[in-house]
Amino acid sequence: MNRRTLPALTALATATTLLLTACGGESPEADEKIPGAGESSAEASASASEKGDDGIDRPEIEFPDDFKMTFEEVKGTDADGAAASADAENFMKSIQHAIFEGDPESAVYKFYIDPMSEAHEYAKFQVTQYVEHGWVLTGELRQSNVKVSEPKTEGVRVVSFCSDESKAAGKEAKTGKKVPDKDFGSPYISFEVLMKQAKSQKGLWRASKVKTERGGSQCAG
Repeated sequence: MNRRTLPALTALATATTLLLTACGGESPEADEKIPGAGESSAEASASASEKGDDGIDRPEIEFPDDFKMTFEEVKGTDADGAAASADAENFMKSIQHAIFEGDPESAVYKFYIDPMSEAHEYAKFQVTQYVEHGWVLTGELRQSNVKVSEPKTEGVRVVSFCSDESKAAGKEAKTGKKVPDKDFGSPYISFEVLMKQAKSQKGLWRASKVKTERGGSQCAG
């Protein structure tokens, strides 16, 4: 098995001060209209995109030809759970999009986060780490065993999945030169993302908190 891990992902997985347990859902929802928090700019960025089946103008997310990010389809959940899972996927993909764009303040990932939340800090931190080092990814990040929690609080769901980074590698954005791998253990990272229904747009779910664990229970088996 390939035991190496990606450079910035490892740093994030151990940055526990930024990651809060996503199973409670008791924290108050951030004001989605906070000036400068990113919502207005994200909506402006999305205005040129076609509306999806839910009628929401979503920002376009694109990757280079040498990178892809795949998610298994979630099973055994209701319409809200499926929507929360889809936007958790969009949240994760929007972070990688921002990395390729070299923009820690990307309006695209801000479209999918609760402004000023832990998920906001997580996304900005991850993008910043890559941009400051001049790194991007190549290969494939695979997300499997996708599950959605049963609703305990209205408008709140926890989306969990296993991220497999064994088929991905870091490279220098300008030169394409491979970034040296480091061995920190399992190439699998368990994610829990707390998703909340947006008050301003029906059908849109936004990430509020993120919890990760390298080789966690979501990746067992």
